[in-house]
Amino acid sequence: MKKMRRWDLMYVVLILLTGLGIYSAMHHPMEYELVDSSKLPDHVQRGLKESTKHDAFSTYRHGDHTYIVYHLNDPNAYSTLDLKAHKRFSQPIITATITHAVDDPLVENVKVIKLKELSEKEFEFQVVDKR
Repeated sequence: MKKMRRWDLMYVVLILLTGLGIYSAMHHPMEYELVDSSKLPDHVQRGLKESTKHDAFSTYRHGDHTYIVYHLNDPNAYSTLDLKAHKRFSQPIITATITHAVDDPLVENVKVIKLKELSEKEFEFQVVDKR
């Protein structure tokens, strides 16, 4: 069996680094903050009240921040809602996860996240229903 030469080792390291770079570019978190819907800026709250959208995402910009709102129109379903943000190849993706909570009578119909950076790209929205 031949000994591994130095160039062979360099090729292996190069392939591993390339794979690691592709993996890190595919999925990395965004900086965001969960916000209580009662503590939103005035024009965002006004937009929420005027909106007739249900089971849908809404996007509001205020200053240097972007607010992403998910409306869940499922009364008395004992559902909990969670929002997360991440990027895949610099494409911002917002994911709403709906789960079923059997003994929890508190239903959250609106969830809001505040992104700490503005994105020039369009958002991609996903809904994961785990009920």
